[in-house]
Amino acid sequence: MKFDFHLKEQIVDAVEHLYDLSKKNVIVNITQKGIRVSEKRPTKQTIKWRAKNH
Repeated sequence: MKFDFHLKEQIVDAVEHLYDLSKKNVIVNITQKGIRVSEKRPTKQTIKWRAKNH
């Protein structure tokens, strides 16, 4: 049963990390080759809102 607990702990840690990444406004792509994390490009609307200090 130690193995099951260790595996569960690793999965929980990975999910917590992905949740933290989702709050930072990034895109996480999970494929067979691996995990790719990239930031979203600012759109004209987000640039406009940031310029107005919202």
